[in-house]
Amino acid sequence: MNVILLAVIVLTADPVALVPFEAPKFGVKTAIPVAWPIAVRERDDRIFVALIPQSDPDRPGVVACELGLAPETLDEYRTRLDGAAQRNVRPGGKLTRNEVVKASNGERLETIWEFQPRGVGLWRELSVRVVAHRQMYTFTLNADEKTYPDAKVAFDTLIESTTFTAPNTGATADAKIKGRWLQREFGFAIDLPDGWAPVLAPNEVALFYANGSAHGIWSDNVLVLGSEGRPIDLADVARTLPDQLREVEPKCEVVSCGLVDQGKIKALETVVRTQRGPFSMTVLERRFRGEKINYEVKYTIESKRFDELAPVLRKNLDSFGELPGGLQPGATKRSG
Repeated sequence: MNVILLAVIVLTADPVALVPFEAPKFGVKTAIPVAWPIAVRERDDRIFVALIPQSDPDRPGVVACELGLAPETLDEYRTRLDGAAQRNVRPGGKLTRNEVVKASNGERLETIWEFQPRGVGLWRELSVRVVAHRQMYTFTLNADEKTYPDAKVAFDTLIESTTFTAPNTGATADAKIKGRWLQREFGFAIDLPDGWAPVLAPNEVALFYANGSAHGIWSDNVLVLGSEGRPIDLADVARTLPDQLREVEPKCEVVSCGLVDQGKIKALETVVRTQRGPFSMTVLERRFRGEKINYEVKYTIESKRFDELAPVLRKNLDSFGELPGGLQPGATKRSG
């Protein structure tokens, strides 16, 4: 089918005629208008990005769904957005609505920004945020003033048609040991603190990611990274790593950096305190060589909770173990 004929079909299609869309990894099942061709599908934290035809073919509208980590409450997130608007974090934009509303399937946060780009006219950006399975899903509609009313009808239909299931994190709970999680694709297991569970990490190339309960918009978390299995001189890394960390974050405080026993092996343990926006964070990291690949396991904890959690976190790190068997096909692509 040639491009011109395809464009005619897209432009004349019924805007509320829907086609099914599924993203099992993200736990999303919905329906997208036929007239909105999908430009991006399941890439990084974007579940989908679709284009909305407008009078100017070079400036289509956009509808998207993105994945994030759930805040403590949607109202907490609403408050943060209000503060961002007061600080003028989006120059030229006007926040005209920011409200948590009741819907048939629970609460959602509806936010509208208005923009007036030079020579283009008014554009509206409507974002609807929904929390499910410890994740936050953000649906966004961005269109010009002429297109927006009809597009919003179809957008509302899309959201109402959406259902959520638990995302595929690649990890399953150990049926025999409480708090222990198995990552079978990469063949390892690790214990987590009470109340923690695996989630999908936005924009993170990770073998495993899990978090605890949210405090405001932040949740303490653990991240497992992997690289090609090769000999590593941990003592030499211990001598150079602190300077490398300070080079990346000059204001960070390297609290400790040295070798520790981790079961039958040695690991390099580093504790670093740093600032992430308004939060003071403490990172507890261990680097070690496994039989299959090399690992970095990083706990990032709000500093005010670190001392209390540290003994549990170190016990969890000591629990790390590789499962029998090799890596599953394709796993090496994510492990370096």
